[in-house]
Amino acid sequence: MIRGVFFDAGNTILFPNYEIYRRIVAELGGDASLDDVVAAEAHARAAFDAAVSRSPDKNVHGFWPVFYEPFYSRLGLSANAVRMAVANTRAINDVDPGIWSVPVEGFDEVMAELADRDIVTGIISNSDGRLDRRMRKIGIRDRFAFLIDSWDVGVSKPDARIFDAALKLAPLPPNEVLYVGDYYEVDVIGARGVGMHAALFDPYGAYGETDCAMMARFADVLDIIDDLSA
Repeated sequence: MIRGVFFDAGNTILFPNYEIYRRIVAELGGDASLDDVVAAEAHARAAFDAAVSRSPDKNVHGFWPVFYEPFYSRLGLSANAVRMAVANTRAINDVDPGIWSVPVEGFDEVMAELADRDIVTGIISNSDGRLDRRMRKIGIRDRFAFLIDSWDVGVSKPDARIFDAALKLAPLPPNEVLYVGDYYEVDVIGARGVGMHAALFDPYGAYGETDCAMMARFADVLDIIDDLSA
């Protein structure tokens, strides 16, 4: 029986304002369509996941270059322009509510259904200490019983300690919790490491087949809960 669903934040609950990326590219002399940006994001996610997989301690420092250098390179910027684009992206993200400011499609409907089922919901995110404030500004923080930001607790996914902290806050046993995130090495491996069920949210097809439940739409989480609870 699934009694709790915990989510990642970026690219799971909140998605980027993709027009920001297009504007950054245009200001540096490039031209990127929405489809180009979405494809580049999937490419960068795969590159970041591979970096986590290769990291001996499963923590990758320097998220900005690890993720955004392949992202902007894929959009056709020169090496020098890529460096400028990464710096510009960080600067824009420093202004609230940041780049990840668009709630996932279907958010209100799914969260209402989870509440009707008395399912505990929470956030476990590798973030920079500003996530709670920003989710309040966006107006969705109150939909979650708790929020754990890696900056505040001093450990990042996939470290088991950040997942254990969430289980204590719920409080629920791990076999009654589903965790949903967008990175296999960070989210799926981390959640499974403490005994949680895990689902990978991949609306743009960044991953091929995996050995975990896959979600193309946010609403798919309801079907996964039903399957696990059957």
